[in-house]
Amino acid sequence: MTLATIVLTLLALPAAFIVWSARSLVSNQAKAEQAGFPILVRWVTPTNPLWMIFGSTIVRKCRALNIGTENFWTYYVFGWEANQRHLAHQKYGEVFMLVTPGGNWLCVNDAEVIYDVLRRRTEFTRNLVQFDVLNVYGTNLSTTEGVDWQKHRKVTAVTFTEKNNELVWKQSLAQAKGMLEYWTERAPQPLRTIGEDTKVFTLNVLAAALFDKMYPFEGASEPKASHVKDDSYTYRDSLNRILKNIIPLFIFGGPGLQAWWTPKSWKQAGEAVTIFRTYVTGLIAEERSLMARGIQDNRNLVATLVRACEKEEQEINAIPLAKRQGSDRKMTLTEQEIISNLFVFAFAGNDTTAIVMTHIVVDMTAHPEIQEWIAEEIHHYLPSANTSEWAFDTYPKLKRCLAVVMESLRLNHPLGQLAKTTENRSPTITIASKAYTLPPDTSVHLSLSALHTHSRYWGADSMTWNPKRFISYSANAPKTIENEVLAADTSEHYLAWAWGQRVCPGKKFSQVELVATLATLFYKHTVQPELREGETLEQARKRVYQAGLDIEHEGKILHEMREPESTCLVWKERKG
Repeated sequence: MTLATIVLTLLALPAAFIVWSARSLVSNQAKAEQAGFPILVRWVTPTNPLWMIFGSTIVRKCRALNIGTENFWTYYVFGWEANQRHLAHQKYGEVFMLVTPGGNWLCVNDAEVIYDVLRRRTEFTRNLVQFDVLNVYGTNLSTTEGVDWQKHRKVTAVTFTEKNNELVWKQSLAQAKGMLEYWTERAPQPLRTIGEDTKVFTLNVLAAALFDKMYPFEGASEPKASHVKDDSYTYRDSLNRILKNIIPLFIFGGPGLQAWWTPKSWKQAGEAVTIFRTYVTGLIAEERSLMARGIQDNRNLVATLVRACEKEEQEINAIPLAKRQGSDRKMTLTEQEIISNLFVFAFAGNDTTAIVMTHIVVDMTAHPEIQEWIAEEIHHYLPSANTSEWAFDTYPKLKRCLAVVMESLRLNHPLGQLAKTTENRSPTITIASKAYTLPPDTSVHLSLSALHTHSRYWGADSMTWNPKRFISYSANAPKTIENEVLAADTSEHYLAWAWGQRVCPGKKFSQVELVATLATLFYKHTVQPELREGETLEQARKRVYQAGLDIEHEGKILHEMREPESTCLVWKERKG
């Protein structure tokens, strides 16, 4: 009887789930139809935890076996938006509703609607459920709204200073030099580790910016030196493990990752959560001790964030008790919130920048003419080959380099969309002079992948990688390097670093890091793909470019290049 009960229960659970999914899907479809949007039905909710980890693999296996439909192969891949870009909107409309058992998702490509939604912050709030993955150490700037968000924003806004950006510039130059030396002198050829190496690079720059810890560049394929006596390496490795296992960590939690049945990598990630917290707690205590002695020389992010919190606390305490508003007591961060924000800085500063850097190198490999174009600018403003002499005030002049960054971000954005929600409200949006009322609890996805590639905004060559589109000249000005004008990094159809109050606080941090890297890599070197048998150089470049457009999201929180190792790069010293 007991065995029979167990068997029936095991059979009943999936059956009940299927029945629930069918009923929920029918209900959600009725809501979408009433709203009047074009509809795309999907039987699996995009945020289904198991589908996030295994979904894309299942779809690709089915496609290889010719099982399923074109719709299934296209829209059931986790992160389909990044690969489809504007194509789905050409098929279903500028704004359409993705209907799933777990809810409705409004997919938006229309620039006017996107800006309307972003401006109406109280009606379309951030979809915090989709950002819960970043609550490893509690709430932070990315996972709060309203008054709580204002508290985090007020303190963290002053963290990214020009002094810190100068530190990022210097460390990026040093790390890029080390990475280039590895690629040209020690790495197995052709280079297949660009996706891993860029993450080592950004992790090292981040360690310098966060904690003033400097590391030599060690490539993914070379033996690692022993760092037994240096606790800071333990921090760096723990952060790396957390970032690599962020999805399992989100699903099971730190303690859950250390269960008896989990793989070793998950167990190590669970341990890393504690290690990172302990290390950062020690650094916070150390900075507070220095402050108590009147020493405030550190320029790293831990120091500036701790000092900002202390300053805010002092300002609140200076207000007479009778005159304090209730919110004044809350406008500073607890130690736990400081740790959580530093973790989010680490996440955003490491993976996103590494992904963009990988795309940039791949895009440059496919376009040798752009390598020469930025080299002209680099040599014009940086005549000395000694990177230690490159002053930070040169950074704003390297407009072509930043145009390269902007163009790679346009075609391959790590985030893919800005996620909002209607919560319990029923707001109205206007599309082509027609009003539509959204159902409560609708997720609203403002698609950067579609907005950034639609021909309506970018012309017939919207899928062509061309950084020159961001460079122009002032009227009647001679067409020289000094007179070049870089387009704004935010516009009605370009939102690579978000917009308004929610603009990325580390925007300049990332721009400085990527521009410094480009200047170093292409000052004396060029890069090209290794040719396959029977392949011409032009064919190889096209193959590499297409590889850069193939995006993977399964088991990852961000959109990454699926197979960066397939590009097989060869770096050569520039002639002449």
